[in-house]
Amino acid sequence: MMNNYEEVYLKIINSIYLTLSRTTGTIPFGGSHFLEEITRGVGEQILDDYGEQLIPESTRPSDICKAYLEGLGHLEFLDKGAFRLEDEGNEVIVIMNQDRCIYQDFCQGVHEEGLLFYCPRLGALQSALKKALNVEYSTEVEFEPESGVCRGRVFPVKHRLRTEMVHFMDDTLDIAGERAVLFTKDVYLSFLVAVNEYAPFILKKVLFDTGYRSFLVVAREVKGHYETPEDYLRVCFEEMKSCGMGRIELDLLDISSSHAKINCYKSFEVAVVKGIKLYRTPRVTCDLLRGMLSACLTVIFERPIICEEMQCAAVEGEYCEFHAYPEEENEVE
Repeated sequence: MMNNYEEVYLKIINSIYLTLSRTTGTIPFGGSHFLEEITRGVGEQILDDYGEQLIPESTRPSDICKAYLEGLGHLEFLDKGAFRLEDEGNEVIVIMNQDRCIYQDFCQGVHEEGLLFYCPRLGALQSALKKALNVEYSTEVEFEPESGVCRGRVFPVKHRLRTEMVHFMDDTLDIAGERAVLFTKDVYLSFLVAVNEYAPFILKKVLFDTGYRSFLVVAREVKGHYETPEDYLRVCFEEMKSCGMGRIELDLLDISSSHAKINCYKSFEVAVVKGIKLYRTPRVTCDLLRGMLSACLTVIFERPIICEEMQCAAVEGEYCEFHAYPEEENEVE
């Protein structure tokens, strides 16, 4: 049984992780990645302090994780009996008993509040695998309160979102190693007003081409890391969301005909023009996003794809609806 000091200590640890989850969920550009870095850093510090005694000669991922947990068990840092490890290819499946985990208050609080979650236990294993194999790993976990068991997975990282790799150093902002700048809605609106004033007939094309050209680089970078078009598009949409474009969801994807239907909730472009008399009549406005969507679909289908906005929340409804199809279908014979 724990003494009062240990109970207070564990309460503080759980409260720290819970506060981190609350805070990182409000940070732009990959709050979940920041939480992962913090959690993984704890495991890296333990490895620095206790050295090679926690890492075996075996290169099997499960053996590395077992050695790490057994080492901590001997040091009385955790109850190693609360874990079960299984190999699944180059991944490690981790079965954990919730009632024997010191982080159960943190896990329960996160799920009750709907916060970002990153398991401290799996983060430590992620660190051990990186140190032993020099391979980037990530984790995910299914929290099952009814069964009292957590099923976790530690797996090699296929691709990092560009918007997760944000750094502010030497008075400059960098995203994935490239210089970046943030601008507000007012700056974007001022750009729209200026173009519309001097050359209104090219505004839609300029916005579309800007979205297309800028996201084409990202789309090509993502391609090849994911086996299915659905996974590829999910990552592309996550990049757009992290940039503030809105929550984008795939509604329909027909591979054989290269058709797609996509919805966007809380579009940035809708927020810009709502309440502003930029146009004389209500109209669809998300041309920048339309270009970005066309770029990622063009890459995945390997043929020119045009994306049209059929319904815009700036006019009516709760979301914007986009239909995508091969460019040649739009040509007039």
